[in-house]
Amino acid sequence: MAKIKLTKFAVDELRDTLVPGFLCKITPAGRTVFMLQYRTNAGERRKPALGQYGELTVEQARSLAQVRRGGDPAADKAPTVKELCAKFMDYSRQRNKPSTQKGYQSVIDRNIIPMIGRLKVRDVKRPEIAGMMEKMAHKPADANRTFGVMRRMFNLTEVWGYRPDGTNPCRHVPMYPNGKATGLGERRGQRLILARNLLETLCGREVAAAAQTIATDTGLEHRPVGDSQRVSGVGERGVG
Repeated sequence: MAKIKLTKFAVDELRDTLVPGFLCKITPAGRTVFMLQYRTNAGERRKPALGQYGELTVEQARSLAQVRRGGDPAADKAPTVKELCAKFMDYSRQRNKPSTQKGYQSVIDRNIIPMIGRLKVRDVKRPEIAGMMEKMAHKPADANRTFGVMRRMFNLTEVWGYRPDGTNPCRHVPMYPNGKATGLGERRGQRLILARNLLETLCGREVAAAAQTIATDTGLEHRPVGDSQRVSGVGERGVG
């Protein structure tokens, strides 16, 4: 047990060595009160009470003092994106096929961890996701696969309590179009001329979007086929 010289100051007021300004004071009425001493930006000295001993434990009062000083004890324990990826893969192993797991892990190792792995999960915002997509503009298919994995991971952060509901940073961040984009029409003066292949283009985009979603969910590569090519095989997909 640490020893100190007993003085009026030491008896009346005990200061913490972990959080600057956090102290415990004995009032003239004999109450033991936790307080936080600090100076404002204007240089004024403040020492508000945090609560009484008994109503708060020492640890609770210290955490409250840290928050009041602008820190957050919980932030130090919040997982990083790299740690989130590890938990996501554990989750995936219980629910997905080996091929899907392999696809997820490849995307995580290749793109997610190198780009945002050190960030705290709750600190990832929409600009970080949009910035990742922009950096991968030269490989749009890979960017879309990476985006799909991130979207699923950040959905789970809300389930696991790492982020508040409705805060997935992938929301409203656009994916890249699949293949070469085809216009639906063009404006000529006051007239709008629709493309001749309008229905074909719209159907193609719907199919491409569905294919991309399936590729993201399964981890398998989407390989478009031409009109004269044949495709055979059996596909299975659960709905529920």
